[in-house]
Amino acid sequence: MSFQDDVWLWNHAALKVVDARRAVIQPGDSLRAHQLTAGSFLCTVQGKARIRLGDVQYQAGPYHICHAGKGSSFAVDSVQEALEYYLLQYKATLALPCREELLRLQQKRDPFQRAHSFTPRYPLSLFGTIRQLHEKWQKASMLDRLHAKALLHQFVYEWLQQRQEQAEEPTPQSLVDKAIRLIEEQFSEKMTLHALASQVGCQERQLQRLFKAALAVGPMEYLLRVRVEKAKELLLKLNVPLMHIAESVGFSDSYYFSRLFKKYVGISPSQFRKMAGQLELCRQNPSRLSLSFIGGKHVPLYSITDENGSHSQQGTAVAAPASTALLAHRSKRAKQADAEEGVAKATSKRIRHLRGELELDRLIERIAVLDYQYIDQMYALGHLPVGSVFATTSLSGLPEYLGEKMSAIKRLGTKDHPDLTAIAELSPELIVCTDTHAHLYDELVAIAPTVMLDRNDDWRTTLPVLGKMLGKEQEAQHVIDAYNQKIVHLKDAIAAKLGGKTVSLIRPRDNMIRLHTTAHRTARILYRDLGIAPPPMAMDSKRTSSYIQLDAMAELNADHLFVLQDDTNAALTSAYQESAVWRSLGVVKANHVRTFDTTMWIGFYGPVAINRVVDEIADALLS
Repeated sequence: MSFQDDVWLWNHAALKVVDARRAVIQPGDSLRAHQLTAGSFLCTVQGKARIRLGDVQYQAGPYHICHAGKGSSFAVDSVQEALEYYLLQYKATLALPCREELLRLQQKRDPFQRAHSFTPRYPLSLFGTIRQLHEKWQKASMLDRLHAKALLHQFVYEWLQQRQEQAEEPTPQSLVDKAIRLIEEQFSEKMTLHALASQVGCQERQLQRLFKAALAVGPMEYLLRVRVEKAKELLLKLNVPLMHIAESVGFSDSYYFSRLFKKYVGISPSQFRKMAGQLELCRQNPSRLSLSFIGGKHVPLYSITDENGSHSQQGTAVAAPASTALLAHRSKRAKQADAEEGVAKATSKRIRHLRGELELDRLIERIAVLDYQYIDQMYALGHLPVGSVFATTSLSGLPEYLGEKMSAIKRLGTKDHPDLTAIAELSPELIVCTDTHAHLYDELVAIAPTVMLDRNDDWRTTLPVLGKMLGKEQEAQHVIDAYNQKIVHLKDAIAAKLGGKTVSLIRPRDNMIRLHTTAHRTARILYRDLGIAPPPMAMDSKRTSSYIQLDAMAELNADHLFVLQDDTNAALTSAYQESAVWRSLGVVKANHVRTFDTTMWIGFYGPVAINRVVDEIADALLS
């Protein structure tokens, strides 16, 4: 069947919206296989996961569109980065009477049933339409539903149009060549991976992959190298302050510029300029006394670290006698330099993280965090970040239990959509992100030194890392020790009271129920720290959660039920609790259901919040 046949059938079909929903699946979670009840478009906004549609599977990334017919099996697993998607379900029928040719064409190979997947070259228009359709559908008025139906026709048109236009794709090499030209022309301007990919005409991940295949580095890494090379040229030509050099090659922070320059060249910009100037002086006046070096030896001009970590040095030999006064002056300067180097070594910290190591030669004050759990953890150490993303599950977005100090923290977007412009304007000394932001890492490094942590790590693992950054390793250990002592006593009391009875932790969302398993970091407080027994359905060492239907709650059969509720799922939770299925559950009849705040229990994952969570657990089970 040709593409034009598809268009012909779509054109003659009566289309109707059946449902439109938005969902987010976190790393480690999955969506169990179930049959689609209507023709469906799955539109991924961001993230990375494996999507199974019938017998076919796709490795989906941001702005990916899949289509499948009614009755197809649908599942999501192998979620590497939080997957945000829209699921648009529709019904398409050929209104009778219609031409027999159309019916025969549909029977031959039905486009409304066929699985299809592609990444649109220009996703903003398509995803703007699906976002607006979802909003109209959720309002549920007759007029809004009519608008949603019109938007479905618009979406199908744009989807078919872009599929047709993408019949001829540009070659990988042409995309890389165009990106290189743009970088070398615009290196001094603010540049993000998203903006560069848009100018080139491809997806961010595609450009990242092609660049690394061609040059062994990503586009943002290449940009940094171009800026450093341009800076070397300016340092040799112009006798202006380093801040001016930094700004002229695209850096707003001269301190970060100096650190980056030393990383790539091996010495600081000041040393590079000084040593290069001395080499030029000796070349023009070979008989003149050296002002820097004593005795005959090979003098390095600068050190370059190549991509394999090997080093090479360039220099010249300079020999000259020196007076006693000059020797004394040099000795004094050398001692001073040694003292400064000793202080730097004393404060130097090597921070291991998911992208390698970062060496900090001083204590950091201005830290921007891209996960709000680190607000709580830093607060426990007596420090607050200058900026943070905010939670979407609560109206405040920041932990109110930490007091009025939260108002001083600049908001930097959300965890899933950090505001890179706001981060750059904040001029942080350090950025702390998680593996959720792996696709943004190059852009973050271009703003400031960046440490990437595992979002699902136990807070007792990340707190010492933050303590090391802040020079508060002992304080971090004291906080951990106090928590461990607290739960030892509580664990015995709960065991004596429950006598082996089970507790389950659930969160209604996305028209289903999310069951937190023994692998989930918050559920581990119940099952590992406090030794509470989980129901069999919650026992899973790999996935942090799974989705179940309301009618599966009887099978869960927990003795105590902890329900997580927030501003985003209050209506759904209420609807479930008012249903006959919910009221028939034994745990509900026994009045063993307690409701807790999602953001406190899951979002602000640090010692202050966790101690409060433990207190709430004790109150629920021991009172």
